[in-house]
Amino acid sequence: MFQPSHLQVAILFALFSSVVMGVVGRSTNRDRVSYGIYCFVYFLAAIFALGWLMRLGHG
Repeated sequence: MFQPSHLQVAILFALFSSVVMGVVGRSTNRDRVSYGIYCFVYFLAAIFALGWLMRLGHG
């Protein structure tokens, strides 16, 4: 049975959220793709930054 880790689920959430935001947020296909990639990169940055912040805060 497949049991994804918390990191895998967070990355999948970032991917799916970025796709939706790209499709809904822009009008042309080129803008949709670039905005989706932009959102995905920032989601990943936030995931890793908050992960390290929690790690440093927890000790």
